[in-house]
Amino acid sequence: MSLLPVTMLRRQLLTSSRPICLRYASTSTSTSENTVLPRLQSDLKTAMRSKNKPALNTIRALQAEIINASKTAKPITTDGHLYSLLQKQIKSSTTAIHEFRNAKREDLVEKEQQQLDVLKAYADEIPKVAESEVDALVKSAVEGLEEAKRSFGPVMGKVMGGVKGRPFDLEYVTKKIEEAVGAK
Repeated sequence: MSLLPVTMLRRQLLTSSRPICLRYASTSTSTSENTVLPRLQSDLKTAMRSKNKPALNTIRALQAEIINASKTAKPITTDGHLYSLLQKQIKSSTTAIHEFRNAKREDLVEKEQQQLDVLKAYADEIPKVAESEVDALVKSAVEGLEEAKRSFGPVMGKVMGGVKGRPFDLEYVTKKIEEAVGAK
């Protein structure tokens, strides 16, 4: 969707001597890389309207983490970065659930489980590197290294280079690399 009609833009380009902002005149609205990150604000509003407390609290916490990360050297600007944040939050929620169960606090377990469900729903929506592609990357990385250098570190480095910042399942990658290195 373009905010300026194309004919109006052409007229401005031809008649105006000062530069105009072409940022809003762009006709491309492709967000193929980011699908979840731009939607968080509208999901927050939806959760407010529907009075969905677990989703509301979870989205607010995610946005707070995103804002905090924007003040660091590695801001969260893509779904790949958001996926790693979600994985970190999922891991902490899982740990919290385990601790609450040990303390026999079922009320807190239920609250944390609802938060975990929201986080997992967002994590599942982000497209990840397919397992078949990971298998191919691991196989080519192992074949590309000479026999003496086939250890976990160099293979992981090559696989990470092949993934190029796209979200992936780290546990699956680790398992596949250990299998490939162990099967020398």
